[in-house]
Amino acid sequence: MSFIKNLFGRLLHGNRVRVRDEAATDALDEIEDLDPSASASEEYVDTEADEDPNEGDDAIDLESPPIRLDRWFYPWLLDFSAFADLSLSQSEARVLDAFEQLVTGQKSSSTLVPRLPMVIPQLMRSLKDDTMTGAQLARQITRDPVLVGEVIRVANSPYYRRARKISNIEQAVVLLGRDGLHQLVARVAFYPIFNLKSGHVTNLAASRVWMQSERCALVCHCLAEQRGQDVFSAYLAGLVANVGLMVGFRLMDQVLDKQLDPIPNSGAFYRVFIERSRQLSHRIIDEWNFPESVIQAIDEQANPEPSAARSWLGAILDVADQYAKLNLLVEKQRLPEDEVDAAMFMSEPCYRRLLIDVQN
Repeated sequence: MSFIKNLFGRLLHGNRVRVRDEAATDALDEIEDLDPSASASEEYVDTEADEDPNEGDDAIDLESPPIRLDRWFYPWLLDFSAFADLSLSQSEARVLDAFEQLVTGQKSSSTLVPRLPMVIPQLMRSLKDDTMTGAQLARQITRDPVLVGEVIRVANSPYYRRARKISNIEQAVVLLGRDGLHQLVARVAFYPIFNLKSGHVTNLAASRVWMQSERCALVCHCLAEQRGQDVFSAYLAGLVANVGLMVGFRLMDQVLDKQLDPIPNSGAFYRVFIERSRQLSHRIIDEWNFPESVIQAIDEQANPEPSAARSWLGAILDVADQYAKLNLLVEKQRLPEDEVDAAMFMSEPCYRRLLIDVQN
């Protein structure tokens, strides 16, 4: 998986923080108790940042959400109302065996994750160069028609409230700014990973997983901005935390006989499948040589330790993951009103901001 290796370099070393996590329990006891926060081109310039020796263990004021949404979110991805209380079927056992080989490196995942266009790492490198002008960035963007279309589309979205329509790429680059371009390039880079519809399972789940990932990234950015942390590392973490899940769904399509094997629907299967998907996300992100803070946050998802201190980004990712799931489930009317009161989240500024962002 060296195709994205060194894409973003190591931008930041995350601080360790302590987070109150009353919801942290044995992740494999019940599907509803699963901690949902669990679970580049080789030419990219190494931009490793020096770790600040004065960085301490200051806690950020961020509690885990009061309710976990996994028992509604994961069945919704595959159009189930709930997972069945059944033991593993033979086909489910085959999928988990293949997934275990993938997670442990016995099976290659190179055919399951696509390569990135070369312009992406080149542009990311340029965005880190403060001497690059808007005109120079615009010329690089014009090399990729997909990027051009997305930059123009975002610049003309209601979010920017422009009186006149923008059709010039240079004007759009100036309007979005470097932070906006960072987010846009990351979305364009990783969307194909979530959008390769290779079979029945991925046809069902891909767009839903991507919607949650985009929303999680937006909330991560908001929470990091509020707390003076690195917003781009936070955005990346939210965007790619589910990459292992998508690879797992593609693997499911490869292993199952579409004529004979139904889509797995047992809680016993998904308790293991979700845990393995988080572990695979960590392995992929580590091999992509992402920022150390992102690797650490996703490791904390994959290997949760309830009594241990969490990194600042691990804490943010945990909360953002739940906000994004809640937002989608409310939008799709998949939450039982007698069990979940979505109004309890309305006091949270970043959740309210998400409601606005997804409308633009």
